[in-house]
Amino acid sequence: MKNKTALITGGNGGLGAAMARELAASGARVVINYIEQPEKAEAMCVSIQSAGGEAMAVRADISDLAQIEAMFDQVEAAWGTVDILVNNAGIEIRRPALEFCEADYVRILDTNLKAAFFCARRALRGMKERGWGRVINISSVHEIKPTGWSIPYSMSKAGLAMMTREMAFEFSKFGITINSITPGAIRTDINREVLADPAYEAKVLAKIPAGFIGDPADVAALVAFLASDRARYITGASLFIDGGMAL
Repeated sequence: MKNKTALITGGNGGLGAAMARELAASGARVVINYIEQPEKAEAMCVSIQSAGGEAMAVRADISDLAQIEAMFDQVEAAWGTVDILVNNAGIEIRRPALEFCEADYVRILDTNLKAAFFCARRALRGMKERGWGRVINISSVHEIKPTGWSIPYSMSKAGLAMMTREMAFEFSKFGITINSITPGAIRTDINREVLADPAYEAKVLAKIPAGFIGDPADVAALVAFLASDRARYITGASLFIDGGMAL
């Protein structure tokens, strides 16, 4: 991936941090998008640079279209292109349907789905002109499997799956692959609190045929593969990395 630039939304922690390290190790210049905890984003950049890679951090609230445009402008001014986009940023709010307020519903859909669409749309313009690109959307096993704790979250991930297929149908002829990765239970920051409850963890493990919970490195390895030319014939796919949880 030498001379390729990879932009990872929500890249300063959890899955995003693992992806950033993996892509940098594969030779890509890495852009770490964040909205909070700038010290974590800068520490990630220092870590990557210390290992011989290239990295920069860009703050942007990607639920805001103007900030998406400004983020891409900043990256393009520094490095010229965005060759690989990983739509990783996402939030979950756990609540029964009858207790969801409009603000939380909008926040989930704006972050998990709207932002992914408009980041991809901006990246695809340049990818189409150059005849090469990778868009990798980080979905969830809950694009097909009900959560039991957040209908809007599952809705956003199901929408992301169809967005992946629609974009792949339209843009694959331009040398661009567009795929979705659908993790199951992964030991990330977003899951740390609920998995700290031994009873809840046991309940989750009972749903996983492989018998264990995945690590961010498992997902990052798949991201690096999809971003490479080795995955040139894979497009429009939802690739489950869940230990069989969706079965």
